[in-house]
Amino acid sequence: MKVILQILSNNILITSIISNFVAQALKVLFTFLVEKKWDLQMFISTGGNPSSHTATVTTLTILLGVKYGFDSPYFAIAFIFSAVVVVDAISVRREVGKHAKTMNDIFFETPLGKRLRESIDIEVFKELVGHSGIEVFIGFLLGLLIATIDIIFFL
Repeated sequence: MKVILQILSNNILITSIISNFVAQALKVLFTFLVEKKWDLQMFISTGGNPSSHTATVTTLTILLGVKYGFDSPYFAIAFIFSAVVVVDAISVRREVGKHAKTMNDIFFETPLGKRLRESIDIEVFKELVGHSGIEVFIGFLLGLLIATIDIIFFL
């Protein structure tokens, strides 16, 4: 019980989680504004705008820096962790999404793909797994905004 109370009183953790939820909710809203339809699946999507991973790690890193110092090992760990997450979102996961789109096009839009589907079960690959630079930047700004609000009112 003590551990649960400690977790629930960890302001930096709670604010970082809130940052993630806000980013995920904004994905639903932004998708509606662009496509004129509600897609609640975007709330659990790993791709899209803004990057919730970036928002979350930005909030975490800034709050650790403010609370423990930008020369602390906590900030250093969070900064390196954040850099890995952001680079992964822009590069590796974005490339995976491109490959998934190409494979889906081959399997579902070509005669060869049709023949393959007749002999083996092929699932649709998830295409929206990474982020563009602007999606990551908007995630960064969101994380910065949420961290700033937390600093003003709670730290």
